[in-house]
Amino acid sequence: MKNIGFILILLGIALGALGGIFFPEQMLSIRWVGILFMNMLKLIVLPLVFSALVSAIASMGDLRKLGAVGGYTIAYVMLSVSIAVLIGIVLVNLIQPGAGIDPSLILSNGPIEEHQSLEFSSFLLSLFPPNIIDAAAKFEIMPIVFFSIVFALGCTACGDSAKPVVEFITGLRNVFVKMITWLMHLTPVGLFALLGTAVAEAVKQNRLIESVKGMALFLLMFLGGLFLHVLWQWLVVKIVAKRNASAYMRAASGALVTAFGTSSSMATLPVTLAVAKEQRISDPVAKFVLPFATTINLAGTAMYEAVSALFFAQILGLHLSIWQQCGVFVAAIVAGMGATGIPEGGLVTMITVLRSVNIPTSAIALLLPFDRILDRFRTVVNVWGDLVCAATVDVFIKRKQDAQAKRAATKYDGSFSKTIKVTEEGNDFIITGSRHLKVLPAKEYELTKPLE
Repeated sequence: MKNIGFILILLGIALGALGGIFFPEQMLSIRWVGILFMNMLKLIVLPLVFSALVSAIASMGDLRKLGAVGGYTIAYVMLSVSIAVLIGIVLVNLIQPGAGIDPSLILSNGPIEEHQSLEFSSFLLSLFPPNIIDAAAKFEIMPIVFFSIVFALGCTACGDSAKPVVEFITGLRNVFVKMITWLMHLTPVGLFALLGTAVAEAVKQNRLIESVKGMALFLLMFLGGLFLHVLWQWLVVKIVAKRNASAYMRAASGALVTAFGTSSSMATLPVTLAVAKEQRISDPVAKFVLPFATTINLAGTAMYEAVSALFFAQILGLHLSIWQQCGVFVAAIVAGMGATGIPEGGLVTMITVLRSVNIPTSAIALLLPFDRILDRFRTVVNVWGDLVCAATVDVFIKRKQDAQAKRAATKYDGSFSKTIKVTEEGNDFIITGSRHLKVLPAKEYELTKPLE
């Protein structure tokens, strides 16, 4: 069934492009079909973003109870996603792939809205409007995002009393995901109309070849950004986790191939867990970090959404201030976290990022022909990031446990033996030294009597 859907999408792409080239007037006459498809997508975005973010954050539970493993995981994920978005923003500003592309490719399916350059104070005020319902009515995404985050944190702080609220919102999320799934069945038709209209406009302006070159440059730039992201994480494995990075990547190749084939981090999770076990990442760390990181560590998706927004801004000739690019930075991180489990999740939540800088959502039509293949590359990067996260957290946890066990041994005999050694065996830590042989339960560090 998935293969049939993919074939229909390819057919929609081909027919739309050919129709725009050879029958531009006829394609322009069905512009309303593409606009209708985008309106249906936008109709679901706001409630979906709210419910997806609340359910994702609330599912973490009380952040104070996550412990060291949870703390290290969240810290790594936030760092990883931030670096990914930063890499993308730097590349798109340096390379300027959108310069010279015909703006009608975007404006043909929707007008640009009033665009203002915001100062820092205005930027902050825009995030916290006095009326959240009014902000939703105006389709202001960023206030909804921040309200969702604070609401979710409030739910976790309330504990068990907020469980019915979280369960209700999670149910809402599942309903909206189902609606998105139904809507995705119309993608071939919507893609045919959107792409056909955009190509027809480029043909009428005699800028089709120039636009194609710009798109090719964007795609190469994005793939280059993903490579840079994989490269710095490779160095993390080598320098921080103290592992053979090349061997670790070879061991992960099965998971990476599965990720490319399925375009799903969740579907790849069993293979990812098997890789972690083979690489001797401790079982408690792997079983927490990998499912958790799979949910929120969508660095490739976040980079995609950030570079796409700035790319579209360049096409439209918009000069975004530093604060507006900061808005894109934040929006891309949050939207990436909310994309998990949503069909074509990066495509759906991209609307959040575009709206943060008033770019017409019709711009998404330019990326629809390439989104399926780019999604596969993004998923590979996300899965690799999950495995790097597991290896990094594992080494920090082992260092912490080693230090705690050594402190306990030192406290017992009042001195520190240079020959002391801490090894892990199952769920216990065995301490051996010149005068001690100790077995410590995983979370207890009281020493028993010294070895006679």
